[in-house]
Parts: sequence; C-alpha cells; structure tokens
Amino acid sequence: MLGPIAGGAAPVGAELIGSHYVARRWTLTSRSSRPFIHLLCLHGGAAEIGRAGKSMTLAGPAIAWLPAGSAEYLEVSAGAIAELLHLRTGVWHRYLPPSAEPAYLALEGAGGIMALPVETDLVTTMARSIAAIADEIAAPTRSGAASIMSAELTLCVLRFWRLFSGDSDRDEEGTSTEILSRFRRLLEERYQQHLRVSDYAGLLGMTPDRLHALCSRELKRSPSELIQQRVVKEAATRLEAGTVAVKQIAFALGFKDTAYFSRFFRKHTGEAPGAWRRRIAARERAGRSRPTLNFADWP
Repeated sequence: MLGPIAGGAAPVGAELIGSHYVARRWTLTSRSSRPFIHLLCLHGGAAEIGRAGKSMTLAGPAIAWLPAGSAEYLEVSAGAIAELLHLRTGVWHRYLPPSAEPAYLALEGAGGIMALPVETDLVTTMARSIAAIADEIAAPTRSGAASIMSAELTLCVLRFWRLFSGDSDRDEEGTSTEILSRFRRLLEERYQQHLRVSDYAGLLGMTPDRLHALCSRELKRSPSELIQQRVVKEAATRLEAGTVAVKQIAFALGFKDTAYFSRFFRKHTGEAPGAWRRRIAARERAGRSRPTLNFADWP
C-alpha cells in the first residue's frame, strides 16, 4: 500500500495496523506527512525505515521515533501488528500538561531516528494508549475525549522519553547547542507568560546557574536578558505593524499595567512605545530602513 500518512492537519493522529498478507508502506515525504513526527510501536515481524538512499530494519517487539523529515518511507512487513502515532511538529504539545514539557522539548528537538528493541510488556502498554487515542479521535464529541487523549498521549510520550533518557542525570543531558535550541523553543512558546529564569531552567531539567553559565558562555547574554529581549522584539514588531493601542499591545504581551510596559520598553530601546512607533512611521515615509532589534543569534 502506497500513500501519504493519514491525519491531515490534526495535531495528533493514530493508526492501528493489523496483520495483513502483504507489506504496507507509508510515504513520509509528501506535503501532508512532512510536518509530522511518527512514533511506531511494533509488536512482531519487521519494519523498514528508508532514509537518504539507505534503509534500516527493525524487528519487533520494538519502538521507533521518527522526527519530521528524518525518513522517506516506513514499511511494515506482511503479518506484522503495529500502532502508529502522527504528531504534528510544534503543535502536538497542546495535548500535554506542563509537567510533560521537558519530555516534549527533548523529543521535539531530536535530530535523528531513535529505535530500540524493547520488552513485549512495554509494547503492549504503549499499544493500549495509542488504541485509546485512536478511539477518542474517532468520536471527538464524546464527553472527556480531549482529556482522555491528553492522558494517554502523556503516558505514551513519557514512557518513550524515559526509555531513551535512561536514569542519567538530566542536568547533564544534551550538548550546549541542543539545550539552547530547546530553551529557544520554550521561550518562543512562553515569553508572554513572563516566567522567571528558574522556571525555564526547571522545564529544561537543569539548575538556573547552569542555564545562566551556558547562555553567558555561548551567547554572551544572560537568560534574563534573552527573555526580556524576546518580549521587546515582539513589542517592537507589534508597534510597527499597525495602529493597535499601546494599552492593547501591553495586555497582549502579559503586562497588566501600561505604565510598567512603557518603562520596560524605554529601558531596552531608549524610547517610549508611542515615540518608537512615530519614529518608525517617519522613517518609512522618508524611505529609510527600520532600526534593527536582532536577538536571533541562537544556535
């Protein structure tokens, strides 16, 4: 069987792959499937994962995590039984509680295929979660459907994450580049919440001191500076984009007090929000470029 992965634009999709007399293949390079991460739970038989002119074969019982764009196709052998989760990159975390965010960040940032033979019991347990997700997707209007999906997906993801992270100290996990990339993604999602450095460090599974040392060494800026600069950049973008009132922009960025927002913005740009907006408009009328607030030199 050839064709694109099912699931469309939904954040989460699930397929139950029953035993069949012919092998089944899913293309992972189509426009519809390219944005998705795929989690394969293989009971028995074999699965072939094709990538860059090569292929790797996985014998069940096994579990595999295929980051978006990491493989060209997935083929499950004749007679094999498996489950397949489809997770839309950058969106599927909406079904996870905050406590699962470290697992989400680690798995979302995975750069390569992760596959491992496992005990039959683990495959059976994860298969139940995927089957429950598929059942709720089939009847999304039932009471509690979203909550059940959230619970089952969380269990599935945490079990997989624990399998690959092992019992090592997470304070030592990952290279500097990987950690900073995770911090950047987390900051993009949370900057409006005005979290403290300690909050980000906790979500990343490290101490605030380590995060501070890492940012200072690699980016020449403290985590606090990076957090504040991200808010300033968004504020400037919104001020330049139109005529929305400063008060509304302040509220949208998580400031409860317009005066405090104005002081915050002036501290980082040297101008009040209204003065900044007028100066940008004048520069555009004169055909001059906008001033640059470049805080994007992350790895």
